[in-house]
Amino acid sequence: MALADIQKKSAEERKREKRLVHATNALSRDFLDTKGVKAKAKGYREGVEYLTKSLLDYLFFEERKELKEMNEHHLQQFLLVHAPRKLNISPELIGETTGILQNFLLYLDGTGLIKNGDQLSDTVKENKRAFHKLIPIPKKSPKKATRAATRKSGKDKTAKEQDAEEKIGRNDPCPCGSGKKYKKCCGQIK
Repeated sequence: MALADIQKKSAEERKREKRLVHATNALSRDFLDTKGVKAKAKGYREGVEYLTKSLLDYLFFEERKELKEMNEHHLQQFLLVHAPRKLNISPELIGETTGILQNFLLYLDGTGLIKNGDQLSDTVKENKRAFHKLIPIPKKSPKKATRAATRKSGKDKTAKEQDAEEKIGRNDPCPCGSGKKYKKCCGQIK
């Protein structure tokens, strides 16, 4: 391949990438302006934008396909391989991820950009359970859960009774509710 062919090919590739980046931004922005998404909270809208752009980026740049070429295989790969490994989905949005993607695909079908939106939406629905098994859900630390339980039951018990039930760290907030560290409050009583 001659140098001129390589330069021409890279110029064409740059044009394609630029066009697809603009398409990704425009489609994501238009979907955010739909009635169902526009009424939601800002954090939700940011998550929707992140998910839609991630799906389009995956299709355009990783699979190197155009929008009309999207099929069930691409969605399965996105949901079961790409998203669990590379996306950082907020815990609040994990449960709604597949629903957002289904709505986005139906939106694309409704605008005429794809012709198989119903079929693709069904593919997302079919892979929902497998997707949720693959996405790591951050777990609450047992220490925080214990403190929360202590605060709830703290009205009934004194600080000494609570201390007998569970080990409180020196630098933990005092269970009496003073707002001080345990070592500066009830921890000095011992």
